[in-house]
Amino acid sequence: MIRFVACLLLTVAATPLAGQASRQRTLRDTFFDLFRFGGTECGAEVLLCLVNSSGASAAEAFSTNANATAATLTQFVQSSITQGLANLPTPSTSSGLLFRLSEAGVPVPDETQSAGPIFGERALTLGKRKWLIGANLTDLTLSNLRGTPIDSIAFNVAQRDLPPGGGVLGDPPIEQTYLHVDTRIGLQARVLNLFMTYGLRGNLDVGVTIPVVQAALSGFSDARIVPGRDSDPAAGFSFGGPPEDPRLITRTVVPRVSKIGIGDVAVRAKYRLTSRESTVGIGFLADLRLPTGKEENFHGSGSTWVRGMAALTWKTPFGAVPHLNVGYYWRRGEGFRNAVLINVGFDQRVSAAFTVAGNILGQQVIGRNPLRTEQFQITGQTPFLTSNIPTRRDDVYDASVGLKYTRGPLTALFNAIAPMNQGGLRSDVLLTTGLQVTF
Repeated sequence: MIRFVACLLLTVAATPLAGQASRQRTLRDTFFDLFRFGGTECGAEVLLCLVNSSGASAAEAFSTNANATAATLTQFVQSSITQGLANLPTPSTSSGLLFRLSEAGVPVPDETQSAGPIFGERALTLGKRKWLIGANLTDLTLSNLRGTPIDSIAFNVAQRDLPPGGGVLGDPPIEQTYLHVDTRIGLQARVLNLFMTYGLRGNLDVGVTIPVVQAALSGFSDARIVPGRDSDPAAGFSFGGPPEDPRLITRTVVPRVSKIGIGDVAVRAKYRLTSRESTVGIGFLADLRLPTGKEENFHGSGSTWVRGMAALTWKTPFGAVPHLNVGYYWRRGEGFRNAVLINVGFDQRVSAAFTVAGNILGQQVIGRNPLRTEQFQITGQTPFLTSNIPTRRDDVYDASVGLKYTRGPLTALFNAIAPMNQGGLRSDVLLTTGLQVTF
């Protein structure tokens, strides 16, 4: 077991930390750099360092909208990454080998029971003074934002409406010029969950999960100044160059930067209401997630999160053990929203060594949509959308299927999760491997 965990830790740390010169910069800084064009001559706080036909700074015309667009997108993506990593299903608190009392009152392994779900929760608890210790390693490539591939995000930035315009964008005609940006983002993450559960009482388990998170970011953005209809590019904005040949296109490249650290540690407890022999089992789970991860590197939320869940389990004549989990996730912090949790699934021992587990994992978010694609109108031009990211709810529904192999007190597992909808920031597939021991 110790060797396995050590190997996993080495695997997480093995990926080279590219961008050594950027070691002090955070991933949030790096992401914001994707929307910085034209150099830094205009000041570090200015994203669009534009000039006009006289060579003077023209950043003011776009700066308000550009900064607002970049800040909104950065905040949303950062919170989506953090929430996506935090939402990785944590190991079941009672997964693994279960015990029953013999006629002599001695705990013995219960080999008639399934090895339990992988990510769902059943009502059963481990048993007094029993331990479950393990590690799960999950690799994911975040590839879609509300169904839009993150390597093909596009958005448009209009100017501020400056006087004298009477509140009409496009008057004077120089306001007809807008900025089009195509962004290609690469986001990868690797999460090692180290967990431990202890049977404090026969019907009460307590535990802790410590995630080790590695997040990596890279990408580039192409910005193009789109002059107004029938306007002279040489008389408008540019990224530099002589008036007779203004530079209207520029690219910002962000080399791969990777950061590794402890994520948000979770402290957990589960209480079983019914007896172990009941056909229908009822239990309650509480989960306190502490802000131990660095939010600026996408390792944590920066706030305390609380999850409460009820677990209902029932036995069937076919040997399968279905379970239903319903709960609520209270998430503090800017950019995060609370959610109703609905998980349903089953686990079934198909042989002496193998257990199959399946789940539908659902989160129904509550609250106002933080990222909305709007339409804006420039005089003399057709309406534009601010982004190709659709305005859509960020509910998350995933299908999970996995296999457990149990030999004595040891259980090895493999699981795959695939999205069932297009809310939030998601991977095409999420693979988890793990090893755990019960004693």
